[in-house]
Amino acid sequence: MRYLDGAVMFFSLWLLASMLLDALTPPELTFYMIGPAIAPAVLVAGFLYWLRIPPVDFAVVFGTLWMVSEMVLEMISPKALSPLMAVLAVAPLLLAGILVHVRQWRQSDRRVRPVASASIKSLPNSPGSIATRRPL
Repeated sequence: MRYLDGAVMFFSLWLLASMLLDALTPPELTFYMIGPAIAPAVLVAGFLYWLRIPPVDFAVVFGTLWMVSEMVLEMISPKALSPLMAVLAVAPLLLAGILVHVRQWRQSDRRVRPVASASIKSLPNSPGSIATRRPL
């Protein structure tokens, strides 16, 4: 049942994105040009969802696929697209980068802990323990 749900979900997202882009782009760029241009990105995203890759990796790949789809739309469009489309193409990658940076920053706070000086002196091969040894 999960496979059918995923297929229906990504088909619906493809159809919604195609219709939304058709409404936001110039009239020269039709639904019939937009649909095939973004279909490979949706298929790859659906396959990666089916493989259950980690959410952060999925977000980065999805952002990259979205930006590549916008580049393809720019190439096939007979008229130049709005600069707002460029901002919309880069936005998912910026959000994914912010997410990765914040997660890395939060994990680095947990890993770095100062070592107490008393525990260093009690190590057998540390310089502090040499002073307490008796000469032979």
